Amino acid sequence: MFNNKIYVTKPSLPPIEEYTKILSRAWDAKWITNDGELHQEFEEELYRYLGVEYISLFNNATIALLIAQKALEFKGEIITTPYSFIATAHSIKWNGLTPIFVDTDDRFGNLLPEKVEEAISEKTGGILAVHNYGIPSDVKGMQKVAEKYELPLIYDAAPAMGVKYKGKTILHYGDLAVLSFHATKVFTTFEGGAIISRSAKMKKKIDQLKNFAILGPEEVGGLGINGKMNEAESAMGLLQMKYIDRNIKKRKEIYKFYTDSLKSTDDIRLLDIPNIIEYNYAYFPIFFTKGLSIRDKIYDIFMKHNIVCRKYWYPLISDHDIYSKCKKHNLINSKKLSDSNLCLPIYPDLTKSEQNYIIDILIDELT
Repeated sequence: MFNNKIYVTKPSLPPIEEYTKILSRAWDAKWITNDGELHQEFEEELYRYLGVEYISLFNNATIALLIAQKALEFKGEIITTPYSFIATAHSIKWNGLTPIFVDTDDRFGNLLPEKVEEAISEKTGGILAVHNYGIPSDVKGMQKVAEKYELPLIYDAAPAMGVKYKGKTILHYGDLAVLSFHATKVFTTFEGGAIISRSAKMKKKIDQLKNFAILGPEEVGGLGINGKMNEAESAMGLLQMKYIDRNIKKRKEIYKFYTDSLKSTDDIRLLDIPNIIEYNYAYFPIFFTKGLSIRDKIYDIFMKHNIVCRKYWYPLISDHDIYSKCKKHNLINSKKLSDSNLCLPIYPDLTKSEQNYIIDILIDELT
């Protein structure tokens, strides 16, 4: 047994000497927030890396979700997923709106366009979908539904940094897409996030909303909030751009080792990543074919061996008391996924001996 716990993820951090060197520029300039020089350079690097035109940086992705809904003027009932991190639905309620939960596909846990369409009513004022595990599903089908009913569409793309769909970033889909740079993500700025928009006009609106809606020294244009990314986060992001492709490559190697080790195991299902997707290997979920009882047994065994896995996502958001009164539309697939999934540790610094240790325990318990 390893004396130190093996966590489901750990942030990949650059050498601290490199970080302090970049951060010293903010120290020297005494400009540590509010669109500083490092902030501006980080935005430019992201433009180039992602191949998009309009990005707004944020102090965290939850604030970015709040602002995205404000910017698109979401109203009334918002159709969303029950199979995600709690922040997805929380951002809706914080805006005074009502989440409506519909079912996902049975493979990746992404909203099904046909289920979204069935739930649309005269009260519907927006769609908040998720690229679950960083994997898109029927983005074109979802776009058709949104356009047919003239509904604004946001993608909570929190874990999708570096993911491509048909050769291009998946952040091109939806009216807005929100990224997370949290410490648990493939790419981190400690906290942090971003909104990818489609026009200079929308970017300007978002940038004003994240800065208290200030229009000038003596003018406020409405109700805004403080969502600005500071220079410490920007410095980390700027430096992390050097390492993102290397870190994704390391994750891919671990993902392949896990897949090769488990592909013949009858009691679990692995994710089948479509060929049209270039994945960032943000997660390694496995799905137990016998459901909750065996999943929870394996989870407990891992914990006894100092291996901290996570049940992403269990329970469903819709099962929490705060959402008990919200409408739920036959959540068959999402419930099955929630009861059967377990995410194994995956991060660039996970050693080969740790990987073998994890797989050996799992296979031993399943045979």
